[in-house]
Amino acid sequence: MQFLQVRGLAKSFGGLMAIHDLDFEIEEGAILGLIGPNGSGKTTTLNLLTGFLRPDAGTITFRGHNVTGIARHRACQKGIARTFQLTKTFLDFTALQNVMVGRAYGQQPARNLRAAAEEAKESLEQVGLLDKAGFMAKDLTLMQRKKLELARALASRPQLLLLDELMAGLNAAEAEDAMALIRRIRDSGITMIVVEHIVKAILGLSDRIIVLNMGEKIADGPPGEICFDPHVIEVYLGKAPCLL
Repeated sequence: MQFLQVRGLAKSFGGLMAIHDLDFEIEEGAILGLIGPNGSGKTTTLNLLTGFLRPDAGTITFRGHNVTGIARHRACQKGIARTFQLTKTFLDFTALQNVMVGRAYGQQPARNLRAAAEEAKESLEQVGLLDKAGFMAKDLTLMQRKKLELARALASRPQLLLLDELMAGLNAAEAEDAMALIRRIRDSGITMIVVEHIVKAILGLSDRIIVLNMGEKIADGPPGEICFDPHVIEVYLGKAPCLL
């Protein structure tokens, strides 16, 4: 049984075909990279997987269950969590309160507020933010808010975690820190789909990479193959693979 299987997924907005006949699967414990030019359908794919959008066609099977078009809160309860390109933390909540929201939903929600607070601290510690538990989210740096959103997603106890450009806007040192954090999360047993524009990061993190262009899959394979694919170089990488 495949951990996640997508078949014939399609979504259009008016006359624009955002995703067309998309097929892929991911094995449990893997990191799948999802790359492509702006507007290629990466975030739309994540929105379809997490119930933020309903597909026009196709099926999504997660751990043997059909979750096609499932409501977003039900996707979270099934064990699918995500982060966003633009962080969506509750700015007037403390870091701890933000993560407590994650413990109130998802799989096996906390029994009460005291338990939610204690379990939320574990997620904050996992991403290196425990010392910021009492800080208001609006007072955190961009990197810290990204980690906070990640902690909130982890607090829902997902089996599948979708990261949408976690490293966008970070400097080189922060990006390296984020890569190390993603590896630790994978080592904890969580399967991930990672959307990222930093080519070095996606090549270094992914077990397999899917490349989208204009809503269609144009390549699917291990990083070593993807970075030498002539079509991928032409439409996305835009330079010789030896320079990546």
